[in-house]
Amino acid sequence: MNKQYHQVWENFLEKNYFPTHVRNVVEIEFSDFTDMVWTNQTLSEKCILDFLAGDVFIIKNVLDYNISNKIKKDVYEYGKTIPEQYLQANTTIPNFHHTSDYGVVGGYTECAHSYIFWRWNPDNLDIFKSLNDFWDTIKIFNGLGQHGLKDNLPEDKIIDRVQILHYPINVGKITPHCDVARWQKTNVAISLTEKGTDYEDGGLYCINKDEQKVEIESRSKIGDAIVWLPSVFHGVDEPKGMKNDHQCDMEGRWQLLAQGIQSWCIKERVVSVSYDNFKEDPQKVLEAYIFNENGKVE
Repeated sequence: MNKQYHQVWENFLEKNYFPTHVRNVVEIEFSDFTDMVWTNQTLSEKCILDFLAGDVFIIKNVLDYNISNKIKKDVYEYGKTIPEQYLQANTTIPNFHHTSDYGVVGGYTECAHSYIFWRWNPDNLDIFKSLNDFWDTIKIFNGLGQHGLKDNLPEDKIIDRVQILHYPINVGKITPHCDVARWQKTNVAISLTEKGTDYEDGGLYCINKDEQKVEIESRSKIGDAIVWLPSVFHGVDEPKGMKNDHQCDMEGRWQLLAQGIQSWCIKERVVSVSYDNFKEDPQKVLEAYIFNENGKVE
């Protein structure tokens, strides 16, 4: 089954580029998605083509509500125990956290607090353990196999990473951009907070072919996963504070990203690109995101 799914992705990408604009937003229960991936190859292959057409899927009830809250609280407390630092994964580095409030290479702007966890380190907060069932299914769907990338180290060039992002109230944001995802094709963003409960407005959006924002966040509850191809342009608007609430350091929008990324052992990493920079030379970006020889990197 892994080989068949892999071939569906690759057959499409031999003649086409990754999508750049959202088409539809689709909701599906985690149990139904799992059954489809493991037992219904025909429906799964259609679903792959829907992703490649730009569809965003909200997979419901991926994580238990209490587990989601525990991850958020544990990560916040963990961050208070070690100083901030930023490290590049060119060797088996420790987990770390850092604040970004600047323009990023590629032309977009981010203001958030990132907590980075690597699979080669001890899973002291049980984050990877909590994700196993879902992430294994995602890996199979992406044609990687259940254990794809799990044993990879930076010298293997493509590695698993969990990034937990905190976008503070009235401050946190990321302007529209696209990301490369040639290996684990789908981006996975699990909601650890909820629009309308933890913040009033803002959150994740994607951009459609008419260059309009398509709001995603209000359809996702705590423990749901928003899954899409990150070549589809997306951003996060500032989470606005709830009326009459007192702010604290932990308030805002929290999400967990489970990804396969390029390590810093790659000679020339392909970086994320802002929407404005993309429009200057779309073909250049589309070509760069395909890579050669089924995603081979040097």
